[in-house]
This record gives sequence, structure tokens and C-alpha cells, in this order.
Amino acid sequence: MMVRVTQMDKEIFRSHLMQAMEKIRMREQLEYEEVQLLVEPMHEPDKSLNGADEMMRLVVLAPNNVQHRQFTVDEAVNLLCWHVPLVPLWIDVSLVEAEQQRAVFRLTCSLRLRKPTQLRHADTGHAPFQVV
Repeated sequence: MMVRVTQMDKEIFRSHLMQAMEKIRMREQLEYEEVQLLVEPMHEPDKSLNGADEMMRLVVLAPNNVQHRQFTVDEAVNLLCWHVPLVPLWIDVSLVEAEQQRAVFRLTCSLRLRKPTQLRHADTGHAPFQVV
């Protein structure tokens, strides 16, 4: 069944991100209290970028803004939702490490911003996030 995402705001985006991380927590049987996120923009060859996408690439997700930096959930949500309802077309969520009471996840994301109805991974129930 194809689920259509028709709305997106920071609250919905945050909820979807938390659902994706919870799937990983359950799968890996992890216990943690603190979460840190790495945000990694992915250049997609043969995909053209519009004006908002270029702003995302050159300013919001510029290397000096995201490389070697760990974000809190709220910081990552604010960063990726700067142009709501447009958000990255897709975001892959993966576990980097979990130790003591801390987990680090990587958010590999598209630089292409799209409206809610165009987001990938709607079938997960937490578009645009996909657990990898």
C-alpha cells in the first residue's frame, strides 16, 4: 500500500526521524540515553539542483557547516527543515556507534529539497527516512 505524505513540518520530521532511530535501536537491541547525529549530504550524479537545492548545498549543508560535527536531534531537525515544508527527498539513517549511554547515527541525505507528496520512502511510515 502506498502511503502519501501530505504534510511536513519540524514536528512531523522529528517524529519520523525518531521512528527510524527506534527501528535501529530495536533491531540492534541498544540501550542509550544520548543521541548524536552526523549529517552527510550526498551528491547525486545526473540529478539537477534547483535554486533551493543549491542553497542547501552551498550554505546549509556546506562542508564547513556539517563535516566533523555532531548534532543533537533538535539541531539536525532545524538544519534539515530550514525550508519546510520542503525537506530532503530521502535520508538514510544508519548506526555509527553505540557505547555507554550514547548512540551516534549518520543521516546521509539528498541535497534535493522536495514537497511532502514527493518524498521517498513513504511506505516506511516515516518518510523521507529509510533505515539502512
